[in-house]
Parts: sequence; C-alpha cells; structure tokens
Amino acid sequence: MSEFKYVPKRAADISKVLRENSKRPISYDFAVKDTMQVISKRIKELPIKPRSIIQLPAETDKADIDINSISHITESAIGDADVFNSDDQRDVFRLGDVYEGSRVIMKHLGLDIGTKTIVVSFKNSKDKTNYISEINGYWPFERATPFIENMLSDPKKIRSDGTMRPARFIKLDGGQIVVLGRDAEEFAYAKNDTLLRPMSEGGISADEEAMTVLASIIHGLLETAETELGQFDDEVRLCYCTTAPAINKDSNLAYHERVLNMILDNYKSKTKLSHITIKESHAIVLNMSPDGTGIGISWGAGTVTVSYVRYGIEIYSFCWVGAGDWIDEQVALRHGYNPELSKTRKKVSKETPTTVAKRKTEVDLTPGKEPDDRVGLDIALHYDVLISQVIDGIVQGFAENESQAKIDQEINIYMAGGTSSPKGFTKRVEKKLEEKDIPFALGKILIAEKPLFCVAEGCLKAAEMS
Repeated sequence: MSEFKYVPKRAADISKVLRENSKRPISYDFAVKDTMQVISKRIKELPIKPRSIIQLPAETDKADIDINSISHITESAIGDADVFNSDDQRDVFRLGDVYEGSRVIMKHLGLDIGTKTIVVSFKNSKDKTNYISEINGYWPFERATPFIENMLSDPKKIRSDGTMRPARFIKLDGGQIVVLGRDAEEFAYAKNDTLLRPMSEGGISADEEAMTVLASIIHGLLETAETELGQFDDEVRLCYCTTAPAINKDSNLAYHERVLNMILDNYKSKTKLSHITIKESHAIVLNMSPDGTGIGISWGAGTVTVSYVRYGIEIYSFCWVGAGDWIDEQVALRHGYNPELSKTRKKVSKETPTTVAKRKTEVDLTPGKEPDDRVGLDIALHYDVLISQVIDGIVQGFAENESQAKIDQEINIYMAGGTSSPKGFTKRVEKKLEEKDIPFALGKILIAEKPLFCVAEGCLKAAEMS
C-alpha cells in the first residue's frame, strides 16, 4: 500500500477535486443550457422529427438533409465514424448530447478506458448497444488570462465538432485552465503542438494533473449516461478494461487499476455502482467470437494487448508497449520533431505526434499500395515493425504457455482498436502472419465492424455475465 499513497499531491484529496471539477467537467450544464436552444431551433426547421437532439454542424443547410438518413453529417460533427445504424437511430453519443426519447434504465455498463479514447457502452430500450465517447486528452494554456477564459466560456463560439457552445475545459487550483477531449486535440493541432494524455503506455501517466483530468472525463461520461441519456437502476454493474503484463517493458498494472478503482468509487451517485475488470483483448473475443474462443488483439494507442481465450476463459495474455502513439512519435521524430523543445512550446518541425495521428487515419495500408508521400510511407513502414513485434509476441506467448494452451483446432484472430482502423490493416496483418512460423493452425482474421467501440461492448457483455 505504500506505493498507492505516493500519488500526486493535488490528486491525494481526489474526492474534493472530483466534487469541485468533475461534476462540471466540460462546463457541461452551461453548455447544454445555452447550446440546446440554438440546436433545437435549427433541428425544428428540418423536414424530419428527430428522436434525439443531435449537434449539427454550423454549416448544415436544411436542403442538404435527407429525410431517410442523416448519416451525411461530417465525422468531425458527430464523433467517430459509423454512428448511425440501419434504422437511423443514433448509437454513438458525445458529451453534451441530450436524448428526447424515453429514458432507458441502465443496469450494466461497459467502460473502455483507452489511452486515446474513453468509451462508455450501455443497452438502449431496444436492447441495442449504444456508446458515449470522448478523446482522452488535454491541452493546458500557459497563461489563463481573463480573455482566454471568456473566449472558452463563450456559448456563441463554434467549436471543434461544428457546434456553437462553450469549450470543454476545467479550471484547476491555482487558476490554470485545461481544455479537455476533442476540443483539446483541435487546439493542439491548430497550434502545431502535441496533445497531452492523462494515460501513456496503457497506464496512468506521471504528469501531476493526469489523475484529475482522467477522473474529469470518466465522471463526465458517466454523468452523461446517468442524467442525460438514461437513468441508472438501483444497482449498476460496470466492467472496465485494462491492458496486460508487458513483455518488452516494466509496467505497474496494479497501481493503474487502483487509480481507476478510486476514480470510480468517487463517482457521486445515489446508485450502488460496483465494478469488475477484464483485459481489453479478452473483451474483444467475448464480443466477436460465437463460442468465446480465439485470439483477441486490441490495437490501442499506448499498447497492443493480446489474449488467447478458450470458451470465454482467458488462457494467457500479454501486451506490447508502443502502439499507435509509438508510430506517431517515431514518424514525427523522423521529420524533425523534438519532444524536449515541444515542452517549451518552441516549434522546430512541421510534424508532431498529433499531426501524424491525423494523417494516420487517411493512410491506405493495403500491401502493394504504399503511400507516395514521405510521411505516409514512414507511417506504413512503422506499422510493419509494430505488427511484426506483436506477432513475435504471440508466438512467444504460445511457446511459454504451451502446457496451458493446448491447440486442437484452427484459431480465429479477432482485432479491434483505433490503431487497426486504417484501410488495408487486416491485409497487412495477414501478410505478416504468412511470413511467420506460427505454432497453430490459423483460422480467419477478423476486424470489428466498429474498431473504436468493440472493447466497450465486450466489457458490457462481461458486466452482464458477472
């Protein structure tokens, strides 16, 4: 327990910090009150009757709206891709969304606390899985002047998602202003700076404000689920995910799990909220495999986590530290990025990990279709390195756990995570597997339909089964 007491001083009294900051983690009440009047007015002018109030881009013209589908709304305005299902019911929400329909009673929640994105999953009234997501990042202003605070608080400013609202920010003890989530990513990108993360390499970072920022985002998502999109039952069972022991670097998973438990225990609710944990790669297999058997690979931002699961039971797991964030930083370094100068906000390069991360979403990784620009090519080459390292780890894991991992049938590989999102990723993994001598018969290699939300849905299923 001595290690657990060694937390940042400001976060030591975490309950007070959470009460004062996290209950309004993004100027939330203020944003809803002032923004929804504008949004509601705009939606009422459209030739459709929505079942939920959604945040439309400021430039949307009612003539562009298809009565049968509103899936044309830009990704920047509605969050991560694939947010509408076949019956036009929106299934991915963001902080600030307000649902007009009947409020669903939530008994179980899934929580994917990823290095880059945090996702809460729940079942709606039609027993379909819905999600709430936010970027797990922040960007601090060096000087919190009255002008900056007024600019961030202005409800008439158009923000990163195309909506007119105050920015999502918190004001810490001492007056420092920290912008959260996707707004922070947009500020960092606009300033050619690096988005800061409360998590790194799959665990809580050493930054002094990391715990406060992480708690603010998690509590904001839970509060949105409980008070805006649904209603918690008398008792709620929540399952959140963690990574696994690393094979290439020392890690402290026990400390990270204690921090998350403390954050969840300090969420203020009349509901009795209990929680369990599962490996994120284990959650992928639970979600994607018909019989709960297979190899799950979670291609995250901080780590790649791998689990071999048999009939829903984990046989072994490991993680490789250095995933999507590693690619971003390595490519940026090759283009003049200096992390030490970045800390002092001195710009010496056109590329930063934040700009590379945006470029990465556009890269086609299909073998034989290598990008023709230098940044894109460097991204593809670093993907090759990462994929090879993970496959070597899978081979090593089976060798070390041979007595536990008896194989008598083909094994399917199930993949998810934001780093697996680029076009052609699956084909690239298949090609690398063909080049390796793997100790089992390989079945299908499948990627989740929604790579960013698969883990959260697997956590939800684990909560329902516990």
